[in-house]
Amino acid sequence: MSDYKYLLRFDDICPTMDWNQWNRAVELMDKYDIKPLIGVIPSCADQKLDINPERGDFWQYIKSLQEKGYAIAMHGFEHVYRTKSKGLVGVSNQSEFAGLSYESQYRMLEEGKKIMQENGVDTDIFFAPSHSYDHNTLKALNELGFRWLSDGKGLKANRYKELKLLPCINHAIPKKRLGKYITVVCHTHEWAKKDEFGELDAFCKSHQEEIVDFELFKQQPIGNHIFNSIVEKAVVCYQRYIKKYR
Repeated sequence: MSDYKYLLRFDDICPTMDWNQWNRAVELMDKYDIKPLIGVIPSCADQKLDINPERGDFWQYIKSLQEKGYAIAMHGFEHVYRTKSKGLVGVSNQSEFAGLSYESQYRMLEEGKKIMQENGVDTDIFFAPSHSYDHNTLKALNELGFRWLSDGKGLKANRYKELKLLPCINHAIPKKRLGKYITVVCHTHEWAKKDEFGELDAFCKSHQEEIVDFELFKQQPIGNHIFNSIVEKAVVCYQRYIKKYR
């Protein structure tokens, strides 16, 4: 059996998403019997995701996916950028959370979790829009009972108190293997602009035995914090300032 483990992660799940493209993704998951991690926006206010008419049974549908074996994460709160802070990772100069006070972030995260719970979806997994969070985010997540963060650009997992940070180096289907635990991030609403569906289909077919569910993926070992920090800065530097000029 291969030492490599892949997790498929789908971002930006909300009531007004591109349902045609999302349904293609679900059919693909069924085809290869894959149970992905999906990021649900509790109170989406991002106009770029106002694509299809709102699905009235959205939360019942999310519950059905959870019962099917999909892992559900809370993906931000409103998916609206509030600051120009790069946060701890430094992937971009915009954030929904980084740069805000602890009290503000706690209220947003608490409200998001409350919305999900009131709709029958409980989760202790989180990831932020644009991979942007800071120490206040981590502190608030830990206090609110979140235990898993799908983020960071290191090669191995980190830990903040009771919160385990699982690295997420790739923006899409990886061209090279970096680390033994690899998160493949997908945005289905972007498939209408570029045909990544075909690439994902081919990837799932060739790596089917290496794609695991979140329960197995989260068991990855904790790495050295200092080494992880150095690797993370190097990866971000490459992705932001070098890769686009190659």
